[in-house]
Amino acid sequence: MEENRVSGIMGWFRQHFGKQRNNLDQCKRSQRDIPSISSSSCSSGNSDYTPSSLRESCTSSKSQSATSEKPLPTVLFSTFRSTLRYDVCLCHSDKDIEQAQGLASFLEDPSKGLRCYLHERDCSLGGAVFTELLQALHNSHCWVLLFTPNFLTDDFCSYQMHQALSEGPMSQRIIPTILNLPRTELPQELRFVFSVDLNRNKEFGYIQIYNTVLNYLTERLEKEESCNVSQSDN
Repeated sequence: MEENRVSGIMGWFRQHFGKQRNNLDQCKRSQRDIPSISSSSCSSGNSDYTPSSLRESCTSSKSQSATSEKPLPTVLFSTFRSTLRYDVCLCHSDKDIEQAQGLASFLEDPSKGLRCYLHERDCSLGGAVFTELLQALHNSHCWVLLFTPNFLTDDFCSYQMHQALSEGPMSQRIIPTILNLPRTELPQELRFVFSVDLNRNKEFGYIQIYNTVLNYLTERLEKEESCNVSQSDN
């Protein structure tokens, strides 16, 4: 009786673990039949053993790595730039929050490195709306006014525009930006100021805004350095 019980147990072990061992051996044989692909074959471009999909993946990874490693403009590390908390204050209608967030995401991308103020995101909880806006305008290098049909019919947007004009009248700090609106619909105060048109090519318009901010920071930095040199000479 005891022998039959032991024999049954041993049979179960052989059936259970023997099957696992056979599967493991079969898996190892299959792995030996597949050519190994190492990182060296990827970097050396060995097409004999690298599937096209993997080669494309490697190429894409290298391209993305090269883009992410591109250094930011030196002006973004200047002392002058750090004197204000934000590079751009985005003035927009509450109904256009998604468009404003899209622009902010582009400018704040690590490859761009700008600092943006979005009222809905950066306003201090419990703070007075108008006070927070005035502080943001005063603490930003440039102001992007996102003109849309919603902007033109919003009294608070009109207030934002006039506050920006009072902070830096006729300066490169104000960047009128139009979306879903013809240029001729701009307020008279900004009718003859260069504006960015997002209607045709939004991404190209984003790049224009980014370059405008960089140009402003660079010009101000050069003036700052020139003044310091003149003062040291005197």
